Amino acid sequence: MNNQEEKNSIKDKILNKIKSGEIKTKPKLYFILKTVLVVLGSLVVGIFILFLISFISFALRASGLWFLPNFGFHGFGIFLGSLPWVLIITAILLIIVLEIAVKRFAFIYRKPVLYSLLAIVLIVFFGSLIIDQTPFHSKLFLKAREGKLPLAGPMYRDFGMPEFRNVHRGVVLEITENGFIMETPRSQKLTIIIDSNTKLAPDFEIKEDDEIVVFGERVNDAINALNVRKVNDNLELFPSSRRPKPLPPHILNQSKENLK
Repeated sequence: MNNQEEKNSIKDKILNKIKSGEIKTKPKLYFILKTVLVVLGSLVVGIFILFLISFISFALRASGLWFLPNFGFHGFGIFLGSLPWVLIITAILLIIVLEIAVKRFAFIYRKPVLYSLLAIVLIVFFGSLIIDQTPFHSKLFLKAREGKLPLAGPMYRDFGMPEFRNVHRGVVLEITENGFIMETPRSQKLTIIIDSNTKLAPDFEIKEDDEIVVFGERVNDAINALNVRKVNDNLELFPSSRRPKPLPPHILNQSKENLK
């Protein structure tokens, strides 16, 4: 029996089973709806992955954890132990789910798993990077802090701004005789003590309204700083009313005239 005869035989057997009711055919609309659901489901999962990974990046920077590796081996150890592993594992599992879902499409099914998985990871990475450059998460965090974000509020308060004993991010409110007072994104005021054990970069100078990260153990509302770093990532964690507002043009021009 040649190949053509074998194909015809198989075809006849399938047709006979369909006629006898052993195999039930499904309407074309079924497959269209199934494809639409898979596409929509993949989009929803993909968007959530973008949100989750960009949120993890935001949480690391907002809490100050992102800067811990710069504080030496001890800081790096705390960094690894304090990572939001629940969110990271969830993101990895969702990427695997997305890979399984998109493998249903013929143009992806024919490609090796490594290629499609790498494509998903790259898309997620660059997409999250773009979101991370916007004030998207910062605005949601400020709303959560004000109690105006009912659904995602707990996520931003618990994961977006966790409290740690060794790393603290905030803005300088007042310079004191032996350090400064800073306000955290949780609206807590902490007294930072700088002494001979504090490591500071050469020509390091702290001014009011500087955003900084302090490495040191917190005791009540005081911290003996082991290291202090300035932060320049433009992460808007404080209400706009907290930042100095530029003078209106007419007042600015008038001030210039008075100086002449």
